[in-house]
Amino acid sequence: MIPALVLIGIGFNPTRALVLSQVFLSFGIPFALIPLLAFTSNRSLMGPLVNRRPVILLAGLVTALIVGLNVYLLLTAA
Repeated sequence: MIPALVLIGIGFNPTRALVLSQVFLSFGIPFALIPLLAFTSNRSLMGPLVNRRPVILLAGLVTALIVGLNVYLLLTAA
């Protein structure tokens, strides 16, 4: 709510402010996914619960897709 309220306070159209606030919030997703993938793929941290290679590959593809979509959103939302 805070990013949207700040944008509305600056004078943006409320609908545009809502869209832009979601764009800003989406940039936090890679900062959660990339460390999560790195930590759960580390055998010294996870022991026997470490991700197996197919899971690592699939999670890497999904993470790359999300990061790519965020970059695309950044380039087209401005």
